Amino acid sequence: MSTIASYFIKMTLPAIMGALLWAISRPLRKRRLALQGRRAGSAREGALLLLFMFVCGLLWLTLTPPDLNYFLRTGQWLYTPGVPFQGGINLIPFAESLRLFQFYVKNEMWSAIWVNFPGNVIMFLPIGFFAGLLSDKPKWWKSTAITAFLSLFIECFQIFVARGTDVDDLILNTLGWILGHSLFLLLRRIDPGLVRRCQKV
Repeated sequence: MSTIASYFIKMTLPAIMGALLWAISRPLRKRRLALQGRRAGSAREGALLLLFMFVCGLLWLTLTPPDLNYFLRTGQWLYTPGVPFQGGINLIPFAESLRLFQFYVKNEMWSAIWVNFPGNVIMFLPIGFFAGLLSDKPKWWKSTAITAFLSLFIECFQIFVARGTDVDDLILNTLGWILGHSLFLLLRRIDPGLVRRCQKV
């Protein structure tokens, strides 16, 4: 589980940057809503703050080179910076995931299993949840489009930062979106008042 904890630690500074971006952009959001004769309550702003923090942490984890921490410690890169396709590309569903799973089990790398499989699902769960919660008129196709674009952008960008590009990640990210949007629908049924407070008024 130390591997999982290290991921949360890596997200801390980017999450703080996300909070700063939220604070800087808040006057602009208020001014834009005021021109429309609308406003956002504290519940909506709180949800936006969490989203800003999470997205910045997510982008830091997925768009930075995997050897960045090593470079910061030693001043040397393990991969050649700027050279694409160093991380490999897998376009065959489940083939690479099965190979990795077998390798992890054989070597008792349980943290790697959590990071690569449930981790890729959980990673996009908040996106599906907040996409529904913060939309004026929540539609499943809007949430799907946001998730698909973000996941595809990450996978394509990883070609250039020595990270693997894998169709399985897209599948697991989509599953995360489904779970996240399902949680939003559950919240809307259980506490519709909270959902309304997260909308623009």
